[in-house]
Amino acid sequence: MKPIYWVAPVVLAVTLAAHGQQIQIPASWDQLAAKAEEVDNVMLDKNMLGLAAKFMKDDNDQDSVEVNRLLGKLNGIYVRHLEFKNPGEFTQADVEPVRAQLQGPEWTRIVDVKDKNTKENVVIYTRTVNGKSAGLVILAEEPTELTFVHLDGSIDPQDLDRLSGNFGIPKDVHAPKANPDKQKPTGEKP
Repeated sequence: MKPIYWVAPVVLAVTLAAHGQQIQIPASWDQLAAKAEEVDNVMLDKNMLGLAAKFMKDDNDQDSVEVNRLLGKLNGIYVRHLEFKNPGEFTQADVEPVRAQLQGPEWTRIVDVKDKNTKENVVIYTRTVNGKSAGLVILAEEPTELTFVHLDGSIDPQDLDRLSGNFGIPKDVHAPKANPDKQKPTGEKP
């Protein structure tokens, strides 16, 4: 009987996927970045977050304490922000490979905001594993901006306000509010 050499890599891949799922930015975004006026790329894994927490630590500042608590729950923060000079420099086809990764059984679209006046679209997905929060992804599109934020780890949408404006996460990204005209939680799988 021949040994089955492929079993170990499959088991390893499944184990790694269970401990954290980083969404892959498509290679086409590198081509978009070459056209962009401004490019922000933040990649902070667990080790880098621990280092950042040490620099931010101030036991006398309640906000600092809260941010450090949240950082301890995360495996990583990954942000990709592209800002263009003119509208139309990216298409829905550029965003679709990211959305496709968020269609698994663990991901749920919880917020979908479309503003017809500003042509701004913001979608927030949450990842749940065994009934517990395991990640959050924000895709924000404006005519001249494209933003991807992935918070890998135990994070709730309400925690977003504390991290907003830090680590490359845009200041104007907030937790869902009860405003039926602007934000419509769908509760459906994307």
